[in-house]
This record gives sequence, C-alpha cells and structure tokens, in this order.
Amino acid sequence: MSQHVRILTLLCCLLASACVSPLRPEEQRSLGFEAWRDELPDYGFLPGDELDVKLIYNPEFSDRVIVAPDGLIHLSLIGSVKVLDRTPGDIAEELRQRYATEFRHPEAIVVPRMFSSEIIYVGGEVQRAGVLKLAHRMGVLEGVLEAGGFRETARMDRVILLRRTRQGKPMLKVVNVRRIIEGGDEQDVPLRRFDMIFVPRSNLAEVNLWLQQLIYNNLALSSGFSYTINRDVTPNL
Repeated sequence: MSQHVRILTLLCCLLASACVSPLRPEEQRSLGFEAWRDELPDYGFLPGDELDVKLIYNPEFSDRVIVAPDGLIHLSLIGSVKVLDRTPGDIAEELRQRYATEFRHPEAIVVPRMFSSEIIYVGGEVQRAGVLKLAHRMGVLEGVLEAGGFRETARMDRVILLRRTRQGKPMLKVVNVRRIIEGGDEQDVPLRRFDMIFVPRSNLAEVNLWLQQLIYNNLALSSGFSYTINRDVTPNL
C-alpha cells in the first residue's frame, strides 16, 4: 500500500507541474548562449567544398579544386594553400601575394562552386530525425517537413533553433511554427549550414511518458503477482 501511495503522490506532483508554464528557452542565455543575431556571415570553406581559382591574366594556371580533409587546396606553382573556414576574398588576397613572385599581373579571384557541407540537423519529435541536406531558402518549417513532419506528441509552438557564431559560440531562438502554419504574424527563420532544429514534446506527451515510466513500470511486478494468485486459486473444472 505504501508503494501505491508514493506513486500517487508522484503523479499528483507531475500533474501539478504540467500546469505550470515551462521555463522559456530564451531564459537560458545565462548558461552560455549568445544573443541571437540574424546577420549573414561570410562563407568559410570546409572540407569537400569545391571552388574555382581563376588567374585573370594567366588563365592556363586557373584550376577547379576540392578542399581536402586537412583544409588545404593544392595549386600549380605555389603548392598548398590553407582555405579552411576562410572567405573567397581572403583566399584571393593571399593568392595574389604568392603568385606575385611568378607573374607580372597576379590578379586572382576565388569562386565557390559546390558546398558539400550544406547540411542541417533535425531532432526531437519529428518523423525522421537526422542529418538533412540544406536547400535554398529553406526555413524552420521546411526543415521539419523535410524530416517527415511533426509527430502527434510535438510541441509546435516552441521549436528550438540552435546556431553557432563564427567563433563557435551557440545562439538559441524559439520559433512558433504553429503560428507560421496558421498564417499568423510569426516569421520563419531562414536556415544556414549546421543549424540544429529540436522539436520538444508537448506537455501532455511529457505527462504520458512519465505515466508510463512511473506507474506502469512500478506497478508491473505487483500487477503480475496479483494475476498469478487469482489464476492459481481458480478451482479446476
């Protein structure tokens, strides 16, 4: 009986807590989140990205290269160039300096061609969590739909978007996808590579999960034992 009382007490506490507004993710910035910024950062190359190196006055030495796993590209005459997390303009400036020892007019430009690192991560209460390809002009809603859509247990009004700055510090934004779907005043957020979308459970889904874990798991032994006794005392016919 005392075990049942403890479980009933836990259940009451759980139901009471479900009625209280959960801690808003925005309030977690003190734990290390940067203030959200929407400005578009300059693109930095990563391994697997493809780019064109064009020498304007010496086109015979132009080349299309792929960034190696160590973040390097390899060019004629000057050898290896580190491009990891560097912008096209930054790389072009180094090329002009290094080719100046070879050519009278070393003007160079760098053109991005293919970005193998254009991916996002989607997790939580979606049908197919995992790593997804980032398409042009994809927003949070499209990211969730690409992951198969919401589960019935999803909390659509508190979808969490995580993004890192160029310095590697995390930022957090909460997006009300339900309002976007319903045509409200909520604006979708354009995604960038390596963004992380997390769809939390609804309050009701959390209660159901705790009910399963606390009540079913704790009562499984006593229920099975009661069933065994009742079955054993049944008279044989």
